[in-house]
Amino acid sequence: MNIETPPAHVDPVLPGSPEVSALVAEIAAGAEHRAAHDLNAHEQIDWIRRARLGAITLPVADGGPGVSVRALLSLVIDLAAADPNVAHVLRAHFWQVNEILRALPPGPQRQRWVEEIRAGKLFGNASSERGEQAAGSFSFATGLTRTGDGFRLNGEKFYSTGTLFADWIGVSAQLDQNTVAAVLVPIDRAGVTVVDDWDGIGQTRTGTGTTTFEDVVVEEHEVLDVRVNDGSPRGASDVALLQLYLQAIITGILRNAADDAARLVRGRTRSFQHAPTASPADDPILHAEVGRITSAAYVAEAAVLAAADEIDAAYRSERLGEPDPALFTAASLAASKVKVHVDEVGLRAANAVFEVGGASAASRSRNLDRHWRNIRTLTLHNPTSYKAAAVGDVFINSTPLPVNGYF
Repeated sequence: MNIETPPAHVDPVLPGSPEVSALVAEIAAGAEHRAAHDLNAHEQIDWIRRARLGAITLPVADGGPGVSVRALLSLVIDLAAADPNVAHVLRAHFWQVNEILRALPPGPQRQRWVEEIRAGKLFGNASSERGEQAAGSFSFATGLTRTGDGFRLNGEKFYSTGTLFADWIGVSAQLDQNTVAAVLVPIDRAGVTVVDDWDGIGQTRTGTGTTTFEDVVVEEHEVLDVRVNDGSPRGASDVALLQLYLQAIITGILRNAADDAARLVRGRTRSFQHAPTASPADDPILHAEVGRITSAAYVAEAAVLAAADEIDAAYRSERLGEPDPALFTAASLAASKVKVHVDEVGLRAANAVFEVGGASAASRSRNLDRHWRNIRTLTLHNPTSYKAAAVGDVFINSTPLPVNGYF
């Protein structure tokens, strides 16, 4: 892929443009090889960096194109169909862009970070930690301490998706007992160690491993936000986008799985003696299976984009200076409902790919199990059963959704 680093005044490529279509096609061209050989997509992420794809959500007022959540997640679906690892690597980046815009008022600090985004720099994630602390809680063992010349950061994170490929790392750290700071540090700063030790069954090349910080210097302008954990009600946040983003990746995987299923049937030269037809391509039972997989992909995409519209409505209220908590709650509820549905149909459809191929579909060389493994891994980011229970409690008892990193 011949994408040169553009001069500073050149705008990022836009979703739906010929340039992005070519970029996605080039990423797709080597995806099966990378998946089969468990290879990181460093080169492909560099293409994205040079194309400044990470700047597409910057508002027009900040020198960006300001694409909608619908347009962003439509692109994520395309990227996930090409390579779900690449799509997942960018999840923390787009969240961090929004966090920068929300946390910083107009001024030199904000402009400094906006220029980094416009230059194509990518942000990784170091928020989650292992240990006994409940997942999703607003409390961390990683600590940020003030020194005479700034701050020092110490701690260990896991599930650092995207960080291996990033230029900057977004870190959540405890400042004192009830206060959490959001900071950004460069990946190459002294004391930062990123280990590619994620051993999951799926999404294996997303850099989802351990990141450690040993007495890392943090400068004043690298502290974006300080928040008190006081149990405040839901406000403007990107949690709904973060969660729906995962369903967009699953949708792209389903699109790829449908293509693989159709290709598998077309390539078969024999069927079973007791099958309805001698030719698999003419077999109505196989037609129905492929039809279900294709339909699952179609409905998943429709659901993701419908929920994206609800997030766009919430963000619109925020841009107008009057963030509406009801709209953000509606967006979170919409994303939760999409998860409950897409997780279920996605796993079923990924399993159905094997129904159209016979024993040869289980051949390791075909690598068809990657679809199920990737979807299964994505669904485990937060338990579907807990999401379904929360949604049901809303409809039965009008119980508010939890306010944490999963809603």
